[in-house]
Amino acid sequence: MFRLGLLITCTLALATLSFSQDDRTLINKSLIPAQAGALDRFVPKGWKIEEQLKYDLDADGRPDYLLKLVEDKPAKDKDDNPIDHARALVVVLQNEDGSFTRAAVADKLLQCTQCGGAFYGVSEAPANISVTNGVIVVEQDSGSRWTVDETFRFRYEPESKKFLLIGFDYVANDRNERNTVTESTNYLTGLRIVKRTRARETNSRTQIAKSKIYIDDVDFEKFGEDTTKRLHLD
Repeated sequence: MFRLGLLITCTLALATLSFSQDDRTLINKSLIPAQAGALDRFVPKGWKIEEQLKYDLDADGRPDYLLKLVEDKPAKDKDDNPIDHARALVVVLQNEDGSFTRAAVADKLLQCTQCGGAFYGVSEAPANISVTNGVIVVEQDSGSRWTVDETFRFRYEPESKKFLLIGFDYVANDRNERNTVTESTNYLTGLRIVKRTRARETNSRTQIAKSKIYIDDVDFEKFGEDTTKRLHLD
């Protein structure tokens, strides 16, 4: 029953996320300049800034910016139904002369506004972004009775001048029965910890091959699907 309930919920949640990965609306990266003198230049036509965060991400003493973009279109259709809006994250570093350099464009990292499932109903699903000790933290959840919470962590890598995935946490929780499955992966050490809580808590630790994954290449849907299969929740 535990696995069946989670399978049904995860299947419904993934169906809500998009018709298929190929059908998703993605920002056109080619329209975002490599360098510009103003932040609004990094916002292409058809998009707008949903949230803007300022933080020194590369530790050079200058403020950098996280631009969470959302499609610029009406909130509802002619029948008063909510319209889905895609999201994207643009990371911009400030240069010594005050100009800006595009450091990353994550087009598949953030969930869309209607990707929250029954848990959010017609309300917009969040894609929460914060910075803690220089680490970009992206957290988003979805579901209904079963909720799935995903947290990604990225840190600036001076050698590549990119933002490297250093951690991923996945939590599936039955809000009625309080059954919980948690997987936490440290991509720097290769340590993966799985906790399952039902009648009692069980833990397992495995070592995975270290790999470098950058923020531009992270697809939150694929991470969720792969984790569900790996935890044998399907």
